[in-house]
Amino acid sequence: MSYRVRKLPLTTTRDAQSRGRTLARLSRRRGKLPKSAYTNFQVMARRLSRHPFKLDPATESELQARLRKVSKSRRYSEALRTLTRGEGFAVVVPVLKGVGAPRLDEVLRLLAGLELARQLRNRRIGKVVTLIWPCIDIGEWDDAGVSAIMQRNGELEDIGFRGGDVARYLQMLRGTLPGTGFSSLLMDQITREADEDPDVFKARLLLRWFDDEGVTWLAPTTDGNFESNLRVWFRRIPMVAAVGTGSPTGGIPPGEPVPFPGVSATIIEGKVESWLDKFALQPEEVLAGEVRPDAASHRHLPEDVPTVVNLAKEQVLGTILRLEMGLEELGFHPESEIKKALTNTDIGFDKLRQRAVSEASREVDTNAKQLSKLFRYMLPDGRPQQEVMSLLHYLDFYGPDFLDGLRDVLQFDDVRHQAVYLAEE
Repeated sequence: MSYRVRKLPLTTTRDAQSRGRTLARLSRRRGKLPKSAYTNFQVMARRLSRHPFKLDPATESELQARLRKVSKSRRYSEALRTLTRGEGFAVVVPVLKGVGAPRLDEVLRLLAGLELARQLRNRRIGKVVTLIWPCIDIGEWDDAGVSAIMQRNGELEDIGFRGGDVARYLQMLRGTLPGTGFSSLLMDQITREADEDPDVFKARLLLRWFDDEGVTWLAPTTDGNFESNLRVWFRRIPMVAAVGTGSPTGGIPPGEPVPFPGVSATIIEGKVESWLDKFALQPEEVLAGEVRPDAASHRHLPEDVPTVVNLAKEQVLGTILRLEMGLEELGFHPESEIKKALTNTDIGFDKLRQRAVSEASREVDTNAKQLSKLFRYMLPDGRPQQEVMSLLHYLDFYGPDFLDGLRDVLQFDDVRHQAVYLAEE
């Protein structure tokens, strides 16, 4: 599998009231974060280091006990203990609460959080831990809670596990996943990590697929929204950054960690790329809602097919009549042959016009179906792909190497939307 990336002149924006995320054209040319943006993280780290952080033993024991439900690995517990005792700094990666199957935007935020933590360690800020925290409720940030896979016919299937009968969910998943060469491997991994608690389920899957240095998990809270809970935990754990909550160039918000933009990306598979080429469309046109499907379906086709055929017929008939005049000047008078040629030409072009109209109509219908699938792949459910599609969809089609390839090509300090093209080598 080969990967290539195009930086699109789009960015993820949020409405001031609902914070619902949409894709819009950049209002400025600069897409990459300036190096000065990382100064805010250094300032925040110095500020946090001046305040003592240490959770009370009861709360720390409770968090460790809930973490052991996710994994008994000692290094996850030690990473959490580093934070609860104020000996390091957390890069918080918020994920959706109450939905077991990881979604693409959560994966992109986690990748950005891992990269930011690595860069902060390289800048000698200290021990930096990437903290996975299920803290976004369904409905918050205009989140529908969907975690879907796409069938081969383009239809969406929501596979977001929300708790309950795990065995029944796994049975449903086996019948819903499009059968590929990786389906058995994926189902084996999911079955091993299954749990009735969807937050524990998701954490186990993420820690399996992102087994990096300095990663741990914070148990979700039951009360309050993301903003209020973030401010509460900011006073209890030294949080230096929160991924996906804004841009660090805007300064340090009071009572909160420094925001860092999560990666914004759309995965473009081979058939989607072929459709973009066929209709001469740019992905940013589709993602920004600037493409009219009815106009695109008629692209490269004449506006009036009967008129085109009739004009061609008139040219041919005119040529035959000029031929007749030329022959008469030479003394030949082939009236019957010319009449037969004119009649055959007229009949032939009438049949051709009917066939052309039929073929054009069929081509428009085919184009409309392909454009419909194109829109469903790039904007499933009318929303940015990353907010709908589950990671399981891509692991099922492309295998575990999908994540490594994604990490290698994404630019994590760029606010522009990135189109990731997947193609067979």
